[in-house]
Amino acid sequence: MKLLPDAWLSKIFGYDVIRVVLEKDDLPEPGAVFPQATLPPRAFYYAKVPVTSVEQAGRLTQAGFRVIDVNVTFEREPEQQTGINSSVLVRDIRPGDEDAVLDIAETAFIYSRFHLDPLIPMEMANRIKREWIANYIRKQRGERLLVAEVDGKPAGFLALLVSGETEKTGVIDLIAVARSMQGRGVAKGLIEYHIRDAYRKYARLAVGTQIANVPSMRLYARCGYNISSSTYVLHAHVREGRIL
Repeated sequence: MKLLPDAWLSKIFGYDVIRVVLEKDDLPEPGAVFPQATLPPRAFYYAKVPVTSVEQAGRLTQAGFRVIDVNVTFEREPEQQTGINSSVLVRDIRPGDEDAVLDIAETAFIYSRFHLDPLIPMEMANRIKREWIANYIRKQRGERLLVAEVDGKPAGFLALLVSGETEKTGVIDLIAVARSMQGRGVAKGLIEYHIRDAYRKYARLAVGTQIANVPSMRLYARCGYNISSSTYVLHAHVREGRIL
Protein backbone atom coordinates (compact mmCIF):
# COMPACT_ATOMS: atom_id res chain seq x y z
CA MET A 1 0.00 0.00 0.00
CA LYS A 2 1.20 3.48 -0.89
CA LEU A 3 -0.02 6.89 0.28
CA LEU A 4 0.72 9.39 -2.50
CA PRO A 5 0.16 13.14 -2.10
CA ASP A 6 -2.00 14.69 -4.84
CA ALA A 7 -0.42 18.13 -5.18
CA TRP A 8 -2.91 19.44 -7.75
CA LEU A 9 -6.03 18.58 -5.75
CA SER A 10 -4.34 19.69 -2.52
CA LYS A 11 -3.87 23.14 -4.01
CA ILE A 12 -7.57 23.36 -4.90
CA PHE A 13 -8.86 21.96 -1.60
CA GLY A 14 -6.44 23.98 0.50
CA TYR A 15 -5.37 20.96 2.57
CA ASP A 16 -3.78 17.54 2.11
CA VAL A 17 -5.26 15.25 -0.54
CA ILE A 18 -3.85 11.72 -0.49
CA ARG A 19 -4.27 8.95 -3.03
CA VAL A 20 -4.26 5.45 -1.52
CA VAL A 21 -2.78 2.92 -3.97
CA LEU A 22 -3.24 -0.79 -3.33
CA GLU A 23 -1.34 -3.51 -5.15
CA LYS A 24 -3.20 -6.62 -6.28
CA ASP A 25 -2.65 -8.61 -3.07
CA ASP A 26 -2.74 -5.74 -0.56
CA LEU A 27 -5.25 -6.27 2.26
CA PRO A 28 -4.45 -3.47 4.70
CA GLU A 29 -5.69 -3.40 8.25
CA PRO A 30 -7.79 -0.29 9.05
CA GLY A 31 -5.11 1.09 11.35
CA ALA A 32 -2.53 0.90 8.57
CA VAL A 33 -4.57 3.14 6.27
CA PHE A 34 -5.31 5.76 8.92
CA PRO A 35 -2.78 5.68 11.77
CA GLN A 36 -4.68 7.65 14.41
CA ALA A 37 -1.53 9.13 15.89
CA THR A 38 -0.54 10.76 12.58
CA LEU A 39 -3.87 11.92 11.14
CA PRO A 40 -3.73 15.55 10.02
CA PRO A 41 -6.37 18.01 11.27
CA ARG A 42 -8.00 18.01 7.85
CA ALA A 43 -7.47 15.82 4.79
CA PHE A 44 -9.14 14.07 1.89
CA TYR A 45 -8.18 10.52 0.89
CA TYR A 46 -9.29 8.62 -2.20
CA ALA A 47 -8.72 5.17 -3.65
CA LYS A 48 -9.69 3.23 -6.76
CA VAL A 49 -9.91 -0.57 -6.83
CA PRO A 50 -11.34 -3.00 -9.42
CA VAL A 51 -14.89 -4.13 -8.68
CA THR A 52 -13.55 -7.70 -8.55
CA SER A 53 -11.41 -6.72 -5.53
CA VAL A 54 -14.31 -6.97 -3.11
CA GLU A 55 -12.13 -7.74 -0.09
CA GLN A 56 -9.92 -4.71 -0.75
CA ALA A 57 -13.01 -2.50 -0.98
CA GLY A 58 -14.25 -4.04 2.26
CA ARG A 59 -10.98 -3.31 4.06
CA LEU A 60 -11.12 0.30 2.92
CA THR A 61 -14.73 0.76 4.03
CA GLN A 62 -13.82 -0.75 7.41
CA ALA A 63 -11.10 1.89 7.67
CA GLY A 64 -13.59 4.70 7.03
CA PHE A 65 -13.88 5.04 3.26
CA ARG A 66 -17.20 5.28 1.44
CA VAL A 67 -17.90 4.00 -2.05
CA ILE A 68 -18.77 7.21 -3.91
CA ASP A 69 -18.82 5.99 -7.47
CA VAL A 70 -18.31 3.04 -9.76
CA ASN A 71 -16.26 4.20 -12.73
CA VAL A 72 -16.98 2.36 -15.97
CA THR A 73 -14.41 2.35 -18.79
CA PHE A 74 -15.51 1.99 -22.41
CA GLU A 75 -13.27 1.19 -25.39
CA ARG A 76 -13.50 0.89 -29.15
CA GLU A 77 -11.33 1.18 -32.26
CA PRO A 78 -11.08 4.36 -34.34
CA GLU A 79 -13.12 4.43 -37.53
CA GLN A 80 -12.70 6.33 -40.77
CA GLN A 81 -16.41 6.91 -41.35
CA THR A 82 -19.04 7.82 -38.76
CA GLY A 83 -22.26 9.81 -38.82
CA ILE A 84 -21.91 13.59 -39.02
CA ASN A 85 -24.10 16.15 -37.27
CA SER A 86 -23.97 19.05 -39.73
CA SER A 87 -25.31 21.50 -37.13
CA VAL A 88 -22.23 21.00 -34.92
CA LEU A 89 -18.83 22.32 -36.02
CA VAL A 90 -15.96 20.65 -34.15
CA ARG A 91 -12.56 22.34 -34.10
CA ASP A 92 -9.58 22.98 -31.87
CA ILE A 93 -9.95 25.63 -29.21
CA ARG A 94 -8.90 29.08 -30.38
CA PRO A 95 -8.31 32.48 -28.78
CA GLY A 96 -11.57 33.95 -27.55
CA ASP A 97 -13.10 30.58 -26.57
CA GLU A 98 -11.53 30.41 -23.13
CA ASP A 99 -14.20 32.06 -20.97
CA ALA A 100 -17.08 30.17 -22.58
CA VAL A 101 -15.28 26.83 -22.31
CA LEU A 102 -14.38 27.43 -18.66
CA ASP A 103 -17.97 28.38 -17.88
CA ILE A 104 -19.17 25.11 -19.44
CA ALA A 105 -16.63 23.15 -17.39
CA GLU A 106 -17.77 24.87 -14.21
CA THR A 107 -21.52 24.40 -14.70
CA ALA A 108 -22.15 21.28 -16.80
CA PHE A 109 -21.19 18.43 -14.45
CA ILE A 110 -23.47 16.69 -11.97
CA TYR A 111 -22.23 13.07 -11.94
CA SER A 112 -18.49 13.36 -11.29
CA ARG A 113 -17.11 11.70 -8.16
CA PHE A 114 -16.64 15.13 -6.64
CA HIS A 115 -20.25 16.12 -7.37
CA LEU A 116 -21.57 12.81 -6.02
CA ASP A 117 -19.68 13.10 -2.72
CA PRO A 118 -22.03 14.81 -0.21
CA LEU A 119 -19.03 16.00 1.85
CA ILE A 120 -17.57 18.03 -1.02
CA PRO A 121 -19.32 21.40 -1.51
CA MET A 122 -20.83 21.95 -4.95
CA GLU A 123 -18.71 25.07 -5.43
CA MET A 124 -15.58 23.00 -4.85
CA ALA A 125 -16.68 20.25 -7.25
CA ASN A 126 -17.40 22.85 -9.93
CA ARG A 127 -14.05 24.54 -9.36
CA ILE A 128 -12.20 21.25 -9.84
CA LYS A 129 -13.71 20.82 -13.31
CA ARG A 130 -12.98 24.43 -14.21
CA GLU A 131 -9.34 24.12 -13.14
CA TRP A 132 -9.07 20.76 -14.93
CA ILE A 133 -9.90 22.41 -18.26
CA ALA A 134 -7.87 25.51 -17.40
CA ASN A 135 -4.83 23.21 -17.41
CA TYR A 136 -5.66 22.21 -20.99
CA ILE A 137 -5.94 25.85 -22.00
CA ARG A 138 -2.56 26.54 -20.36
CA LYS A 139 -1.06 23.51 -22.19
CA GLN A 140 -0.27 21.92 -18.83
CA ARG A 141 -2.35 18.78 -19.35
CA GLY A 142 -3.46 16.55 -22.18
CA GLU A 143 -2.98 16.38 -25.91
CA ARG A 144 -5.79 18.44 -27.40
CA LEU A 145 -8.91 20.42 -26.51
CA LEU A 146 -11.71 20.23 -29.06
CA VAL A 147 -14.60 22.69 -29.08
CA ALA A 148 -18.08 22.14 -30.51
CA GLU A 149 -19.44 25.31 -32.05
CA VAL A 150 -23.15 25.93 -32.60
CA ASP A 151 -24.48 29.20 -34.01
CA GLY A 152 -21.00 30.68 -33.79
CA LYS A 153 -20.53 30.00 -30.07
CA PRO A 154 -18.81 27.24 -28.05
CA ALA A 155 -21.46 24.71 -27.00
CA GLY A 156 -19.24 21.98 -25.58
CA PHE A 157 -15.74 20.55 -25.45
CA LEU A 158 -13.79 17.30 -25.52
CA ALA A 159 -10.44 17.09 -23.73
CA LEU A 160 -8.12 14.42 -25.11
CA LEU A 161 -5.30 12.51 -23.39
CA VAL A 162 -3.00 10.00 -25.06
CA SER A 163 -1.68 6.97 -23.18
CA GLY A 164 0.63 4.11 -24.10
CA GLU A 165 4.10 3.88 -25.59
CA THR A 166 3.97 1.59 -28.63
CA GLU A 167 0.21 1.17 -29.10
CA LYS A 168 -1.31 4.53 -28.25
CA THR A 169 -4.80 4.98 -26.83
CA GLY A 170 -6.79 8.17 -27.33
CA VAL A 171 -8.58 8.83 -24.05
CA ILE A 172 -11.52 11.20 -23.63
CA ASP A 173 -10.33 12.81 -20.41
CA LEU A 174 -13.32 15.10 -20.02
CA ILE A 175 -16.35 15.98 -22.16
CA ALA A 176 -19.13 18.46 -21.42
CA VAL A 177 -21.94 20.34 -23.11
CA ALA A 178 -23.44 23.64 -22.00
CA ARG A 179 -26.69 22.98 -20.17
CA SER A 180 -28.64 25.17 -22.60
CA MET A 181 -27.34 23.06 -25.51
CA GLN A 182 -27.90 19.58 -24.11
CA GLY A 183 -30.12 17.24 -26.09
CA ARG A 184 -29.07 18.70 -29.45
CA GLY A 185 -26.45 16.13 -30.42
CA VAL A 186 -23.44 18.21 -29.39
CA ALA A 187 -21.74 15.48 -27.33
CA LYS A 188 -22.41 12.92 -30.06
CA GLY A 189 -20.91 15.28 -32.63
CA LEU A 190 -17.75 15.70 -30.52
CA ILE A 191 -17.37 11.94 -30.01
CA GLU A 192 -17.94 11.10 -33.67
CA TYR A 193 -15.38 13.71 -34.73
CA HIS A 194 -12.90 12.22 -32.27
CA ILE A 195 -13.49 8.68 -33.60
CA ARG A 196 -12.86 9.79 -37.19
CA ASP A 197 -9.92 12.04 -36.33
CA ALA A 198 -8.25 9.23 -34.36
CA TYR A 199 -8.20 6.89 -37.38
CA ARG A 200 -4.60 5.71 -37.96
CA LYS A 201 -3.41 7.89 -35.04
CA TYR A 202 -4.32 5.58 -32.16
CA ALA A 203 -4.76 1.84 -31.81
CA ARG A 204 -7.64 2.16 -29.33
CA LEU A 205 -10.00 4.75 -27.94
CA ALA A 206 -11.14 4.84 -24.31
CA VAL A 207 -13.38 6.86 -22.05
CA GLY A 208 -14.53 6.56 -18.45
CA THR A 209 -17.79 7.63 -16.87
CA GLN A 210 -19.78 7.12 -13.70
CA ILE A 211 -22.30 4.30 -13.42
CA ALA A 212 -24.73 6.95 -12.13
CA ASN A 213 -24.38 8.76 -15.46
CA VAL A 214 -26.80 6.59 -17.44
CA PRO A 215 -27.22 9.14 -20.29
CA SER A 216 -23.45 9.10 -20.93
CA MET A 217 -23.25 5.31 -20.87
CA ARG A 218 -26.08 5.10 -23.40
CA LEU A 219 -24.36 7.68 -25.60
CA TYR A 220 -21.03 5.82 -25.62
CA ALA A 221 -22.84 2.59 -26.49
CA ARG A 222 -24.60 4.33 -29.40
CA CYS A 223 -21.20 5.57 -30.58
CA GLY A 224 -19.82 2.02 -30.68
CA TYR A 225 -17.98 1.91 -27.37
CA ASN A 226 -18.08 -1.28 -25.29
CA ILE A 227 -17.53 -1.70 -21.55
CA SER A 228 -14.01 -2.96 -20.82
CA SER A 229 -13.63 -2.57 -17.03
CA SER A 230 -15.15 -1.07 -13.88
CA THR A 231 -13.65 0.33 -10.70
CA TYR A 232 -14.85 1.27 -7.23
CA VAL A 233 -14.01 4.87 -6.32
CA LEU A 234 -13.78 5.43 -2.56
CA HIS A 235 -13.42 8.65 -0.57
CA ALA A 236 -12.57 9.37 3.07
CA HIS A 237 -12.58 12.75 4.80
CA VAL A 238 -10.69 13.77 7.92
CA ARG A 239 -11.90 16.68 10.03
CA GLU A 240 -10.36 17.77 13.33
CA GLY A 241 -8.14 14.71 13.25
CA ARG A 242 -10.93 12.14 12.91
CA ILE A 243 -12.51 10.26 10.01
CA LEU A 244 -16.02 11.41 9.20
